[in-house]
Amino acid sequence: MDTNALVDLVHEVQGQIWVDKVNETHRLGRLCPWVSTFHPDKLPCELEGSFHHGAFNAGMKMVFSDRTVWMVRFPLRAWGPAATNPLGLGPFIIMDFIDGVSLGDLLQDHSAERPSRLMREDISDHDVEIIYRQMAGFLLQLFRLDFEQIGSLPPPPLTEAHRFTSLPRPLTFKVHSILQNGEVNTFGDRTKGFATTTEYFQYVVGQDWEQLVHQPNSVCGEYDAQNKYVAFKALRSFVPDLIHSKYNHGNFKLICDDLGLANLIVRSKDDLTVVGVVDLEWSYIGPAQLFGSAPWWLLQDRPVNSAWDYNGEEPPETAARPPGHEEKELSSLVKWSRESGAMWLHILLSSGFNDHRSFPFTKLRQHFGADGWAKREKEFDCAEELEAFALRKVGELDNGRMTKEEFILAAAAIIEPRSSLSSVVNDEASNEKVRKARPIS
Repeated sequence: MDTNALVDLVHEVQGQIWVDKVNETHRLGRLCPWVSTFHPDKLPCELEGSFHHGAFNAGMKMVFSDRTVWMVRFPLRAWGPAATNPLGLGPFIIMDFIDGVSLGDLLQDHSAERPSRLMREDISDHDVEIIYRQMAGFLLQLFRLDFEQIGSLPPPPLTEAHRFTSLPRPLTFKVHSILQNGEVNTFGDRTKGFATTTEYFQYVVGQDWEQLVHQPNSVCGEYDAQNKYVAFKALRSFVPDLIHSKYNHGNFKLICDDLGLANLIVRSKDDLTVVGVVDLEWSYIGPAQLFGSAPWWLLQDRPVNSAWDYNGEEPPETAARPPGHEEKELSSLVKWSRESGAMWLHILLSSGFNDHRSFPFTKLRQHFGADGWAKREKEFDCAEELEAFALRKVGELDNGRMTKEEFILAAAAIIEPRSSLSSVVNDEASNEKVRKARPIS
């Protein structure tokens, strides 16, 4: 399923405006003095290098006069919400800088004609073993944590009086991406919790349905609309068949939707010892079987993305080399996820913008068999309902068309005025830095 391109363009411009604001803050000499206010001795500091950024944050390396190095991260030496940031740059975290190399960068094929996040196929088995063993160790530590409820992480300390209070529904990578890139809110009532894994999985699969129904460009035509209608209805009906009975009522585990190899910092390209695990922003308490599943990050990218959707019947070779777990319970759960077909459901649950033609969706259909899946879809094949749904969705596509001039007017209503930053934007050198998302040195 495609993102809402109009929303994406607005967010891209909003991001460029924010980078302009960071550049201007540094140019006016306000950034470094502000960071120095958090140092115990108020030592002066200076910005070194360019942005260090992930998918959901930006960081800057600050070096103090005593050679102490901090990482200042926006939206722990210090932290604060947007209201306490006098620079107007949003929430922030200041932490020790981890000296090393991003494993994600090392594993990508930068010479590829069409660069992607996928792991290059020439990684040696020896290097893969070193990386996977360390990752397995981190996962095992997390798996040992048990929780009684599904939901957002409770604020510490959780007193006995609040122990049985229902936790808010989690802010997951999936629900955020659907809201961010599809402009559809699939949270529902966040105050209502979940008693079982089945209940939670039904809720998450329901988010795909909500996106299909409410995102204007969720289909590309009448035939596509009808196919997606019956496919997502069938998917939801198969959920009870993919639940591990032992873990349906708990214990529940710490889940991080975006934890993968790109979250690891290693010592160097020649020494793959992990020195840091970073960016755990999409963490919450969820079903154990969601944790104990064949991981999507074996190729560094999510199998719902287009780079995965190729004609082969099996995943690329690198995906067949999963990490080993010395913990019997965890390894058994991972094995069950493969044999039961639940691993393909888990991948769909962890991402938005799912499509019935994607690789994991196709593998799930294969698991239940073409006849079995077609029989289930037939249960929802009501000609009158399908025709009405398809006509409405095609009508939404037509209503969403606009000229470039109309888009500019619509975007102007969303984006705040640029005010005093016009001089920065008009400078060609600054424009180049904005395109590369690098602060002015």
